[in-house]
Amino acid sequence: MKKIIIVLLSAAILTACASKPSSSAKTAQSSDKVTLEESQSSTKDSTSSSTKEEAQSESQESTSNESVTEQSSAQENQTQPSPSQEVVTGGGSAGVTGGDTSTYTDSTTVENPPMDQETANQLRIEENPPMDDETANRLIIGNNNATAPTSIQGGQKSILNVSQQYQQTWNWCAPTAVSMILSYKGVSVSQAQLAQDMGTDDSFGTHNANAIQVLNRYLFGYDNPAAGQAGYRLATVTNSSSNSEDISLFKERLIQNIRDGYPMYYTIDNARMYPGKSGEHNVTGIGYQLTQDGSDIAYVYYLDPSYAVIDPTYGGLKKVTPEELLYAMLTCVEPNYGW
Repeated sequence: MKKIIIVLLSAAILTACASKPSSSAKTAQSSDKVTLEESQSSTKDSTSSSTKEEAQSESQESTSNESVTEQSSAQENQTQPSPSQEVVTGGGSAGVTGGDTSTYTDSTTVENPPMDQETANQLRIEENPPMDDETANRLIIGNNNATAPTSIQGGQKSILNVSQQYQQTWNWCAPTAVSMILSYKGVSVSQAQLAQDMGTDDSFGTHNANAIQVLNRYLFGYDNPAAGQAGYRLATVTNSSSNSEDISLFKERLIQNIRDGYPMYYTIDNARMYPGKSGEHNVTGIGYQLTQDGSDIAYVYYLDPSYAVIDPTYGGLKKVTPEELLYAMLTCVEPNYGW
């Protein structure tokens, strides 16, 4: 019996000891709890620090992105034209024009498109301005070899209002001279067409006989007028002295042509008319000026189609004595005038 009681007491004591935690266990639990709290605190701190760094990083990235966006927007504002600007392109590059409408282009040279002959011909026509006597006298071309003096005081003038043209190539003086005559008579023919019709070439230019035939063809419908028929004819000059038959006939024909409204066709030696120049040349006679008493022709007016002798005020308008004009014809291969 006593043994049974002792055994039961022992069992009860063991049970009570087993259910009560030991101080070491409490310490361990407390230590574990502290460790857990520290771990949690560390985790929180780490998380908080990580969150702050990420937030700061995001904030910096956001600021950077905003800065980039603003810079990009500013660049776009600089390069993209406003509604008042116009983009102008040249070659492979483009430029922006603003209020000053300046244009930026590359250095590519763009050749002008070809111009038709009719347009080029129209661009070369100029009206003769009115001329007073003082200015007309200044246009006199002096020639020391001429047989007549150049100090004659002029009287009444008779000048046809022929429009000035300038030759488009160096050897088209005859086609241009004829073109001016035709234009005055209301017939429009290009210099190129006339040069082709006349057989103008690079070796001689234009023969006077061909020029006069083409002139008659466009004006009258035939190349060579018969006796008594209207039309231009060629005269050959052999003497330029003031009392020669050549001078007398020339003056009569000039007065008659201008009175009837037909410009004249002259061939001159540039060397004699324009010192320092050379070659035969064709010009258009448009009028004359009488002496003070009206008894004779003092001066002759003509239009020169050459760019080399343009006057800054009066273009190709020239004024010489009849003797000077015929003197300049004498040394030509074809010393002619058309009347």
